[in-house]
Amino acid sequence: MRPSTASTGDPFRARLSKDTKHLPRNKHGPMNHTPEPVVLAHAHTTGLPPPKASEDPKHGPSIGRSTLINLLGLLVPTVVGLATVPLYLHQIGEIRYGVLLLAFTFLGYFGAFDLGLGRAVAQRVARQDNVQDRNHTFWTAFLLSTGMGIIGAILLYFLGQWLFAAIFRIPAELRPEMENAVPWLAAIVPLTAVISVLAGALEARQSFVALNLSQMTGVIGLQILPLAAAMLGHSSMPVLLAAALAGRLLGVAVMIATTARALPFYGLPHIHRPEIGPLLRFGGWVSVSGLVTPLLTIVDRFFIGTMLGAAAVTAYTVPYNLTQRFTYLPAALSTALFPRFARGGNSENAQQILNDGIRGLVAIQTPFIVLGILLIYPFFNLWIGSDLTRRAAPVAIVLLVGIWINGPAYLPHNWMPAQGRPDLMARFYLAELLPFLALLWWLVDLWGIMGAALAWVIRSTADAAFCFVATGTTRTYGIASGITLLPVAIATIMALTQNPLFVYIPGGLITLLVAIALSFFLLPKPIKHRIHAWRHRSAKPVWEP
Repeated sequence: MRPSTASTGDPFRARLSKDTKHLPRNKHGPMNHTPEPVVLAHAHTTGLPPPKASEDPKHGPSIGRSTLINLLGLLVPTVVGLATVPLYLHQIGEIRYGVLLLAFTFLGYFGAFDLGLGRAVAQRVARQDNVQDRNHTFWTAFLLSTGMGIIGAILLYFLGQWLFAAIFRIPAELRPEMENAVPWLAAIVPLTAVISVLAGALEARQSFVALNLSQMTGVIGLQILPLAAAMLGHSSMPVLLAAALAGRLLGVAVMIATTARALPFYGLPHIHRPEIGPLLRFGGWVSVSGLVTPLLTIVDRFFIGTMLGAAAVTAYTVPYNLTQRFTYLPAALSTALFPRFARGGNSENAQQILNDGIRGLVAIQTPFIVLGILLIYPFFNLWIGSDLTRRAAPVAIVLLVGIWINGPAYLPHNWMPAQGRPDLMARFYLAELLPFLALLWWLVDLWGIMGAALAWVIRSTADAAFCFVATGTTRTYGIASGITLLPVAIATIMALTQNPLFVYIPGGLITLLVAIALSFFLLPKPIKHRIHAWRHRSAKPVWEP
């Protein structure tokens, strides 16, 4: 059983508890200052029928179903992405593809121009039961983020012209193309800001089917349309980025349509002044995280592009993007749980879900991480060829170890803003920024792309440690990771040393079986009970005489 705050003496948990006590409470935990509406009053004040049970997050889908939906929403674009990488390399070449990846990486930093309003909308709308209140929150955030996205586009336009012309080590023949492509890149920024708010509203309403279908449309469009343009003979950077913009527009259109149904829309769009303060106060700290996080997660490719060249960006980004797919399960579960954390507050039930979730994530992800480490070299040889594999596979193995350490921290990372404390993680990001940049520069200069991977693992470990300490879940994670450490360590050593096949195959199978056995032992009791119940039902004969 999880120790209490008093027994652990955890100051961060105490701060979370203290800061949520001032919120009004009902049976669902801390609430905002909008009272729970009476059905009759709701009909008179909004002019709409009362929401059905299926529309109310209190009666939303189960955690397992929501996680599965979110996981499928992440996996489908990944399969498409894996299929497109060899096609991109064949159609436009490694250098041009590296420049395209660098452009998308640069664009990712400007996602911070949503001011953190997407996460603020998810947290506030999850606690609101009145359609009118939800629309006040949504439209205020939507219009504010649109304005900030336009400002971000202007800034990207001028900054991008300078960076791609003078800073990044791009082949001379591609620089004029990239300068002409910057306007198309800048036009994507407002769409990115708007998508964040739309996604926050859908997440708050637990409309995970709509959320994932609309996001899949945009992501697949972003991947497929530039490739289609290249296959038609238009491989210049302006055309590729214009096609990417079209893919984003398609995704936004679908997301607006699904949000209109899930929220649902009510009245004319306008900024509701009382919402500005709460949104900006919450979103301000999320925005700080949003500004610092890209520096922490994307700057490695900037350093590589500046110090080692565009080809090295490809050799690092390909394994980085692939291994990040192993974070899909933590991301899917944390997304499913965020509305429950926000509505449930700091209750014992919510804390139990948090601790069980951490144990369950360590248990479930460990066999997949072990299998991924063991299969990296043969998979890369088939996927991208032996030349790029020699540079990329060791990077992927190191990154997978970092993901095994950091993956379970997704839940406490989401727990803090759900409790109204987005400032905790933001403060830590600010504190680690300069040390990480110095470490990254030193390791890239020392060991190239492998140095960048090591720096990422060190930073991810520090982030995870802070999340567990801040939420009082250090003991839960320490026990779970200690139980499953051995097979991860053995798989890493075997993969990096490249033993003969007659040793590698049986040794790998034994390591994987050990990982599965330890993971099953670690599973929380509710999950074990579900497995036993499922096995009992499946064992019954369909018909008995």
